[in-house]
Amino acid sequence: MGPIDVVYVLGTGSRWNDNELRFSLRSLEKNLKEFRNIYVVGECPDFLQNVIHVPAVDIFEPAINADGNIITKVIAACEREELSDDFLFINDDHLVLQPVAAADVPALHHGDMTTFAPDYWTLNYWRGRLKRTMQVLKEYNCSTLHFDCHTPIVFNKHLFPEIMGRFNYSEGIGYTMKSLYGNAMYPDGEFLTDQKKKIFKNYPLSALRSMLSAPMFLSFNDQGLNHALKWWLIDTFYERGRYEKNDPEDKVFDLYNWILNGKPWDDGKRIFAKYYKHVNLMRLFEMGETDVLRKKMEFKIMQTIKEL
Repeated sequence: MGPIDVVYVLGTGSRWNDNELRFSLRSLEKNLKEFRNIYVVGECPDFLQNVIHVPAVDIFEPAINADGNIITKVIAACEREELSDDFLFINDDHLVLQPVAAADVPALHHGDMTTFAPDYWTLNYWRGRLKRTMQVLKEYNCSTLHFDCHTPIVFNKHLFPEIMGRFNYSEGIGYTMKSLYGNAMYPDGEFLTDQKKKIFKNYPLSALRSMLSAPMFLSFNDQGLNHALKWWLIDTFYERGRYEKNDPEDKVFDLYNWILNGKPWDDGKRIFAKYYKHVNLMRLFEMGETDVLRKKMEFKIMQTIKEL
């Protein structure tokens, strides 16, 4: 199979100014092979360029049926004649960490949902939707593998709408999309072991460097996106990609560049004025650079970095 397209769906509410998408795209440029066009369905952040934007809005209440909104947006992409027949679906908080061809991304799953312990389903609201998906798959005599494991997956633009049409995903809290599709198209799939690492809580930078050295994929959520993970993302995917008009506006990015550029005095003053509340020190810095003041500035800023 030749190069295939990549589809993201994007809503509102990013807590990092959509930089999740920025670094996901950088990871594709570095590690994803044999892909063609990037489609972004839904919102379109201002920094984007060289992507195909498909405007779409949420038609279901996101707090109730988030997957229903994702399904309708993927179907909107499928309706584009120029979209490749097979395409890679990926979320903005998913990254590719090892070289892989887009069409060869495996359909990963967590195993048979009917074997999960009863308390698995009580953790959060989303797992209630997943349980509902398992139940409807059983009603249709389908396999019941858990494909909603925060990894990219290859869809077919002709089969995706047809498969989703078999289920009333607009009703109630809806169903989880990847498990509906995966059990129709990938009844064997590939069991997820160490192919992906998820960062759903805070880790220090040293732990992240160890944890993320080998997996093929990374997924994270808002709880995991601390300053240390931002630093790791910037350090790993520093170069601005062809899909970006500008660099991110972010404290961690500014600190990283300050060190990379040799800790310039004027840049340090700008960082201090922007992010720190030491009014008296800032007044001293405005008087001009001295050896003593430079040491004070570097000490204060490096304290922040050492906490990562």
